[in-house]
Amino acid sequence: MLEGLLMIYNKLGRKFSLIDLGCGDGRLLYALYYRGLLKKAYKVVGVDISQKRIKRLEKYLPIVKGIVADVQDLKKIPKNSFDIVISEQVIEHVPDESKMLNEIYRIIKRDGHLYISSVLKKKYGMWFYYNHKRGFILDPTHLREYSSEKDFVDILVKHGFIIKKINIRKLNYKLIDLTLRALNRFGILELSPDYYLVHKKLRKLDKFKISIVGYNIIEVLATPDK
Repeated sequence: MLEGLLMIYNKLGRKFSLIDLGCGDGRLLYALYYRGLLKKAYKVVGVDISQKRIKRLEKYLPIVKGIVADVQDLKKIPKNSFDIVISEQVIEHVPDESKMLNEIYRIIKRDGHLYISSVLKKKYGMWFYYNHKRGFILDPTHLREYSSEKDFVDILVKHGFIIKKINIRKLNYKLIDLTLRALNRFGILELSPDYYLVHKKLRKLDKFKISIVGYNIIEVLATPDK
């Protein structure tokens, strides 16, 4: 969905500004850049609350300006600044989803596009992590997990967005990703945004995946009702 949007911008020769909220160390931005989808971007910004991650982002992708900030408070960014706002599986981590969406609405241009994704959890959803109040959760840092498409879409509409496209897909984890993340978490291995490009043989292991019971990914493409 996101790639399709960027392909349209590039095909039309339309220059654009893009911001990735909760970008981490820029893995998504690096992938988009590597695929040639940022050719028409005249401004690319990555926002993350971690200064360490922003430093890594700017190291591996100098075309991106990194900003250390909370996605619920983007006062460093003027209103109506970006044609494309990206937020990939971030909203479930923030304490106040309304503050985040209000900020997105403020910084996105009138004719801009929002690509946002999160996780959907069915009642029987199960994973390794367990919270005594919420039961099984996908990630211990998740503050919420949406229960349905309607649950997620309603919050976007409430904050002034017009839904253009929705895609729901099964949540699968690549075994190689889980292994590498574990090694990275314990300081055994340092992952960079271009890790898979440097170690191309690892990409052959992408086909080995496990499906997470009761979990899906929801992707939404939306525009502001300005």
